[in-house]
Amino acid sequence: MGVEVGEYEARAIDQRIERILRDLGNPQPPLRLEPVFELLKLDLNYYRADDPGVLADFAHRIRIAGKQLAARPALALDALRKAKLSALWVPDGKRIFIDESVPKPKHRWIQGHEITHGITDWHQTYLFGDNSSTLDPECHEQLEAEANYGAGRLLFLRDHFRDEARDCQINFDSIKLLKARYGNTVTSTFWRMVEDRDPTSAVFGLVSQHPHYPEIGEGRDDQPWRDFPRSRAFRRTFARVTAPQAFALIGRHATYRKRGPVIAGTDAIADDNGVMHEVRLEGFCNTYSVMTLGVILRVMPVSA
Repeated sequence: MGVEVGEYEARAIDQRIERILRDLGNPQPPLRLEPVFELLKLDLNYYRADDPGVLADFAHRIRIAGKQLAARPALALDALRKAKLSALWVPDGKRIFIDESVPKPKHRWIQGHEITHGITDWHQTYLFGDNSSTLDPECHEQLEAEANYGAGRLLFLRDHFRDEARDCQINFDSIKLLKARYGNTVTSTFWRMVEDRDPTSAVFGLVSQHPHYPEIGEGRDDQPWRDFPRSRAFRRTFARVTAPQAFALIGRHATYRKRGPVIAGTDAIADDNGVMHEVRLEGFCNTYSVMTLGVILRVMPVSA
């Protein structure tokens, strides 16, 4: 269901991001990451999963699933292959390694994620391995959630995105517009629209397979959904709503189209007190996954 970042941790990370952006002169979107690397004196590198050479000088520092690996590059390479890692933060030398086989559109988010590892004091005793499944390994889920939080705050320029998003309707036309403006992926922009635009509005998102074409999209843990972002208001008022319930809900409104707008309609959803609310559903498929917005509209009238 996802991990919430604590208020203290979020505030500490946000202060570090604010300092970076201030030192860069409070840039306008899209944020260029090269000046960030220069400012922080970080070194960006790439590796191939079939090349153990690049791992030789830091294999003894790798921690995966909380276990210290022996100082043997072959063992580190084997662990990388099994974990399907896409990025590594190496404290020695302040280096970030990205698997060059990862699609380039994902590199920007990965870099923001690893930068957060590098600037967060309590992350420094670890060398992190981040896998391709939303950069969220179970072995250190809380710390990974914090790194994702920092990536969002950095790449979307803290409250700059929130302020602009509030001037837009919450729909996929706005998401595509803001994606282009901030230079990030449609998936990360979708997340920020759900979580950051207005925390006081009850909104959920679902990243899933296509309800009619399971070969389209990616699930997790044998489930047809992968991610379930929610606004703060939705988490508090609809805490009992689960991702499987949300997937069943959107399945009732899915068309048989394979790309573009694939879900549209309104339905009813109960809050934690059993009060029924009208929810507007809008889903978009980019052929890699289906992203669905669920926006709570109003309390439904009680039938006589």
